[in-house]
Amino acid sequence: MADVIDRASERETLDRELALACQRQQRAHPAQSLLHCEACGGEIPEARRRALAGVRRCVDCQQSHELRAKVGAHGH
Repeated sequence: MADVIDRASERETLDRELALACQRQQRAHPAQSLLHCEACGGEIPEARRRALAGVRRCVDCQQSHELRAKVGAHGH
């Protein structure tokens, strides 16, 4: 049982470090936001594009994307 917990803890640490490294990279080299959602083609509002550098989806499509990713991650 301890091995499972140790592996989960190590995985969590690695995932956190990767997420932080990605955030640092994005701040150093902000990506250009799309004008239209890559999922539905709808316009991405200017306020969203300014708030999130490199935004690629409208709010609705991003929420759906995150929900699918979360469900997929818990399905394993």
